[in-house]
Amino acid sequence: MSGKLQIVLSVCTVLFLCGTIGFIRRKGLDLYHSIVWFFGALLLLLIALFPQPVLWLTRVAGIETPSNFVFIVIITFLLITTLSLSAAVSRHHMRIKRMVQSMAILENRIESLEAQLARRQDGDREDKAG
Repeated sequence: MSGKLQIVLSVCTVLFLCGTIGFIRRKGLDLYHSIVWFFGALLLLLIALFPQPVLWLTRVAGIETPSNFVFIVIITFLLITTLSLSAAVSRHHMRIKRMVQSMAILENRIESLEAQLARRQDGDREDKAG
């Protein structure tokens, strides 16, 4: 891995870590996702600072250059994260759908009870008047 790539990767990763910590402080990320991004950034920083394992893995995997290996690691991380977030969005979509349906049922029941109460009060008035 070239020295320039190590420097660029290190600087970008440190900036990314700072941004992640900022999101965590402002509570813009929940704990699970902040941990995933934090450890992903730490992994990139370790790759940038200690390129020997990357060089070895590049040779073992038969990849031309270490920078390609780094890109493969980043893309794999992003794909896994995207899949995880898609699953979370799907779960939340189903929960919201169920809540909306429950809310509609409850509103219908409230309207029905209010109508019954109004009929009962009208009947009581007629009994008192008659």
